[in-house]
Amino acid sequence: MIRVLLVEDDPMVAELNRIYVDRVGGFQVVASVRTAAEGLALLREQPVELLLLDIFMAGQTGLDLMADIRSLGLDVDVIFVTAARDARTIGKALKLGAVDYLIKPFEFERLQQALEGYRETLRLVRTEQALSQSELDAALSRRPRDTAGEVDLPKGLDRATLTRVCQSILDLPGDSPWFTSEEQAGLVGISRVSVRKYLEYLCGLKVLKMEPGYGGMGRPVHRYRLLKARMEALRRFL
Repeated sequence: MIRVLLVEDDPMVAELNRIYVDRVGGFQVVASVRTAAEGLALLREQPVELLLLDIFMAGQTGLDLMADIRSLGLDVDVIFVTAARDARTIGKALKLGAVDYLIKPFEFERLQQALEGYRETLRLVRTEQALSQSELDAALSRRPRDTAGEVDLPKGLDRATLTRVCQSILDLPGDSPWFTSEEQAGLVGISRVSVRKYLEYLCGLKVLKMEPGYGGMGRPVHRYRLLKARMEALRRFL
């Protein structure tokens, strides 16, 4: 059984990642922590083969933690699971030896691909037999060559703004309350016209339900509500 440690500061995202890992055979989540310091302390105390690591956290970043892991010579592999998508950050993660890099949001199948490829590579390198070139090539070909798996957004939509809109919706008080684009614009800090584009995109993904209505002077004022059954899909954008 491959022991996995989750380092993710959002407990809901951590729980989603734990569920995903549990769906792939041969892996066991041994713990979930919210900071790099907690992760390093746990790695010193118990053996872990694989780390699913976020980058943006309070205090040290995930890159800081990975640098500490390498400097201390800890025997653990790292798959980054993060919203960080700039080339410089990705390049630094790969130079530090990350075995894979997943950009939020991603589908379960992408994480499954990463875990299954890692499991097979680990099986090969643990064998005491010499490997042939064909066996090595087969193992390396299973490793993703890019950071595929992120959702392509329509032209004019920004991933960082989408993340803010999704977080604002999740932070609304009550049980799946109705809200308007004007209310969300005030919470997110962008124009009502802009926020409607993001809400319409989420409606197209069947994450939100829209109910048409009218306000004063006959002006259309549509109401939106998060569909509880699709809450998991919304959290993938965080």
